[in-house]
Amino acid sequence: MSTQTTGITDKLIQRAVKEREARRSGRSRAVAVMVLSALFALGLVLALAVYPGHPDDTSAPRCDGTTMSPSDICDAYVNGALTHSYSYQEMLHRQQAAHPGALVAGIIAMAIAVLLLVPLLRALDPAKPWGTARPGHCPRCRQPNLREKPMTHSETRGRVQRNWSGIVTLCTPGCDFATVRPR
Repeated sequence: MSTQTTGITDKLIQRAVKEREARRSGRSRAVAVMVLSALFALGLVLALAVYPGHPDDTSAPRCDGTTMSPSDICDAYVNGALTHSYSYQEMLHRQQAAHPGALVAGIIAMAIAVLLLVPLLRALDPAKPWGTARPGHCPRCRQPNLREKPMTHSETRGRVQRNWSGIVTLCTPGCDFATVRPR
């Protein structure tokens, strides 16, 4: 085995051990909750702060460059055909709610955060073991504690990106047995 292959094997094993420890300690679950909380907060800001525009803006709305008075109606035309008529109050509301896309984006962000919360909490449960059980006994400690998972490692140098993958097999943290086999 060359030193290049040995280095990549070590990196795959280190990545697997790090992932196993993050799950076991609950760090991966905490990070997921923080990311989803940030996504929910972003959605809330978009929906409640950005969408309303400037509710303090009580200046008279404008229709075709002319300032409207409370009794005016603003007619909207498309290709010479009347499409809608807006009252002074409707035009004022449209002026104040200047970012309807922010409301939609905010609601979508909050919905994604809420819908992903339970599946991520279940998937990243610290009680759930890392990887899948592998039949057989550990060659080092002779216990049936082997678990395996496909892992990948990427390195980029300039424009060249190299990817390595393999199935990493680990025993318990106390045993420290680890091996990599090709996919």
